Amino acid sequence: MYRKKGILMYNQLKKIYGDSLVRRSLPDDFEQYEWYYGPTNDFIGIEKSVLVEKDRLLLAAFLERVSQVQFEMTSTENWWHSFLYLNEYSAPDHPYPPHMHCRFIQFHFGEAFPLKEEWKEALAAFFETPIELIWENATSGVLVEVFPKNHKPEDSPPYSDIIDTTASDFYTNVKLFIGSARPIDEKAKDAFDWEKKCFDLSRHSQKKFVIHTFEQAIPYLVTGQLEPELVTQFKLQFGPVLEEDQELLQSIKVYIENNLNVSLTAKKLFMHRNSLQYRIEKFSERTGIDIKNFRGALAAYLALIILETEK
Repeated sequence: MYRKKGILMYNQLKKIYGDSLVRRSLPDDFEQYEWYYGPTNDFIGIEKSVLVEKDRLLLAAFLERVSQVQFEMTSTENWWHSFLYLNEYSAPDHPYPPHMHCRFIQFHFGEAFPLKEEWKEALAAFFETPIELIWENATSGVLVEVFPKNHKPEDSPPYSDIIDTTASDFYTNVKLFIGSARPIDEKAKDAFDWEKKCFDLSRHSQKKFVIHTFEQAIPYLVTGQLEPELVTQFKLQFGPVLEEDQELLQSIKVYIENNLNVSLTAKKLFMHRNSLQYRIEKFSERTGIDIKNFRGALAAYLALIILETEK
C-alpha cells in the first residue's frame, strides 16, 4: 500500500515537473538538482532552475530534503562504491596494501535513513580496524570491515550490539548480513554479489531475523532451485498432512532451528516440554519422518521451507 502511494506521488510530481524531475538510487549532481528522499526509498531530483520558493516550501511539507554533505564520499569510499555498485575496478587506485583483507557486512533499513555520518561514527566504536560505509540507496548499503590477513573470527565485534545501538540511539531498525573474510582483489566483487543475493533471499524469507548469514540462506537457496515437478511432489506428499496444522509446523521449524534441543525450543515457544514432545511425535506419525536425527530433521526442514515459500 505504501509503495503504491509512493508511485502515485512520484507520477504526480512527474506531471508537474516533467523532464526536470529525475529519480536515482543515489543523488549525483547537487549543482543542477535539489534532492529529496523519494516516497519509495529512492531519491528524487528536481532541477534548481524550475523551482521557486513556493515549490520548496510545498515539497518540504511531504518530502525530506537531502544535503550534499550527507553524500560526499572520500576517495576510498568512492573506490568501493565504483567497484561494488558500478562494477568499475581500478587496480592503480587500490587503497590498501596486499596483506589486507575485508568482510562485507550488508545492511538494510526498513525506511530511508538520513543520519549516515552519525551512524558511521557510532559503528566505528565497535571495530578495532578501519571500516568504510558505502550506500547503495536510501535504505541499503554495505559496511566494509578492513583488517590484516591474520585477523581471527573471534576478533569480530558483537553484531547484535550494533543492532541494539541502532535501535536505541537512532530509533530505527536495521538488518545485517555477515559475509566471509576474503582478500581485497578483483574477485571480491563476485563474493559481494553472491552475499547480496543471499541477504535478499534470507531477509525476505526469514523476516523475524535481524542478523543473517550464509548458513541461514542455504536452505532457501537450495529449495529455490528445485524443478517445479519436484516441488509439486513435495506439496502432494506433505501439504495435505501438514498445512491444516500451522501451529504444528511452526513448532517443528523452531525445534529444528534450535538444534533439536527440546528444552530450549519449549522455552522459546512458552510451552511445556511434554507438549513439545507430543508435537514432535505427532509430526513423525503424520509424515513418517523421524526428526530426532540429523537426516530426518534436514528432510523435514527443507519440506517445511518449500511449503512456506509456495504459500
